[in-house]
Amino acid sequence: MHKYDNIVCHLASAFAAMRQVGLADVVAKGGVGEILLAHNRGHELIASDKGADGISPAGERFEYKVSITDQFNFHFGTRETSEPPKEKVRKHFKGLKGALCAKREGEVIKRIVFVPTDSLVPYLIDHFNNTKGKQLNKNFRLAGLLALKGAQELQP
Repeated sequence: MHKYDNIVCHLASAFAAMRQVGLADVVAKGGVGEILLAHNRGHELIASDKGADGISPAGERFEYKVSITDQFNFHFGTRETSEPPKEKVRKHFKGLKGALCAKREGEVIKRIVFVPTDSLVPYLIDHFNNTKGKQLNKNFRLAGLLALKGAQELQP
């Protein structure tokens, strides 16, 4: 007997249920939060690590960021001359309505901020143009996201 036996049994059931709907490895990189957010919004997850994370019933595509610490990282890899930051950011958000950034406590989504692509992309491009770091990473808190044009807090 191990004190984690019950947890592992529940996780095994959860993995089996995920495989049944095509989400076998989604929990590897924050997928638990993505499942919770997609469920909360009535979306479906897109089983790919490129582009959108979720899609609404109306066909709108979204980037998801889910955190338990009010830290939301937008990471685009390394700074390269062959593909400047603006190209990486634009390519990543092409066809996306925006980003849904959610803070959760356990399985409960507590806060959600929507940031439209048309304000997030220019902000990120400007940020990376004014920094020199090798990694293209911008960290936000919900308050910083809400300061962007068109951002709004949604009801969880």
